Amino acid sequence: MLENWSVSAPGSMTDTDDYRARIDVLRCAERVRSAEFIARLLLMFLGTAVGALLMGLEWLPLWLGVYYAAISLEKLVLWRWQHVNTRGYFFVLIAISAVISTAYAVLPVYLWLHENDALKFGALVLLVGGVLNVFLVRAQVWEISMAYLVPLCATFPVITGSTFEAPTGGPLFYTYAVLSVSVILYICIAVQAANKAHRKFLETERQFFQAQKMEAVGTLAGGIAHDFNNMLGVVQGNLELLQAAEDAEARETFTSEALTACWRGAALTRQLLTLSRNAMLQPRRLDATGTLYQVERLVRRVVPESIGLSVVAEPNLPPVIADETTLQAALLNLAINARDAMPDGGNMRFEARRLNADASRPGWLPAGEFVVLSVADTGEGIPQEIINKIFDPFFSTKPKGRGTGLGLAMVAGFARQSGGHVQAEARRGKGSRLSLYLPARPAEHSAIAEPATEAHSAAHQSAAAS
Repeated sequence: MLENWSVSAPGSMTDTDDYRARIDVLRCAERVRSAEFIARLLLMFLGTAVGALLMGLEWLPLWLGVYYAAISLEKLVLWRWQHVNTRGYFFVLIAISAVISTAYAVLPVYLWLHENDALKFGALVLLVGGVLNVFLVRAQVWEISMAYLVPLCATFPVITGSTFEAPTGGPLFYTYAVLSVSVILYICIAVQAANKAHRKFLETERQFFQAQKMEAVGTLAGGIAHDFNNMLGVVQGNLELLQAAEDAEARETFTSEALTACWRGAALTRQLLTLSRNAMLQPRRLDATGTLYQVERLVRRVVPESIGLSVVAEPNLPPVIADETTLQAALLNLAINARDAMPDGGNMRFEARRLNADASRPGWLPAGEFVVLSVADTGEGIPQEIINKIFDPFFSTKPKGRGTGLGLAMVAGFARQSGGHVQAEARRGKGSRLSLYLPARPAEHSAIAEPATEAHSAAHQSAAAS
């Protein structure tokens, strides 16, 4: 697995899309390489160094260690279980967020309790910065917002209580009390408004994708009707010519053409069934490396000269068990997506490697030996916000009229039916890699039967060529 890459695999979710969307908010907010995250850690380190060395605040290094430890725990959990999107996992992250916020909130209280006015000002700056951080990157989900805001808001009563003057409290105490209550109420109202706006955005996005799906269904239906009409025209024309033909050789030609059109129609039907994961596949032993080179030769005809192509395959790979035509179509689909991801040129690499039965693997991949076929590009990469959606039927980021969003859904359906899996890896600005995991069939195992007749095989290859 690629370090710091976003990863997605269809079917790896174990709970609802709702929790996936909520967890994605945290994943986006806590990207290790983000400028905000790096700046926050550096500011904490510099502030601690200045406070400890110049102002004699001996507890600051200890506080920084606790804060960094809590941040590290969150990063470890997000990285170690990056494919999990369950309710329990979400609330574990919420609990860790509360620990981080509590550790952060201790610092402004510690600074405020000193008599130095500069430290009191620093405490207020830290409070404002913490609240702003919540609104900028975490206010989309109320559970996450509350996990961060409750410890921060709890500092206001502590600060207010420190201004109490016996016996009645004094004007400063009541001023701070009114301000604290007002600020906390404002924060609650603002978070509720931010959550409401985010929910409205999600609903609008859902309606947009639903409309896009309906449009894609119409486009798909029109395309299918057009293709079948063409095939039926070929069959009808050849049958009419067959009726009028007197030469035996001509009759054989017309019969062959009609049969070829029928097999092309069967191939189209098979592709539609693959999309629905109910395809009548004809799996057999295939040379994975040979198939990869065949697809690479096909891709050379459709990519511009600005895109370089290469194939990297481990030696002595075991055969895979898959339907040859559908496997080629799936790899071609991945290659076309890689091409579209590099409008200004780049490099496309086809890879084939072996995943041994005892090798470490993602949790969603079953036990056994696999051959991994990958197509990698050097484009902008798939945004982390949508990488979990790219295998959904009708999901597409292409402009209107350029894609129906069915290509990767077909690839995922084929992988599932073949007993394998498909995975997407991406890093923003560095490119993407889409991989097919297919069951390996070592040489000592018995072979799966080849197609029954030469005529059927020829027709099957003719359908694939179409």
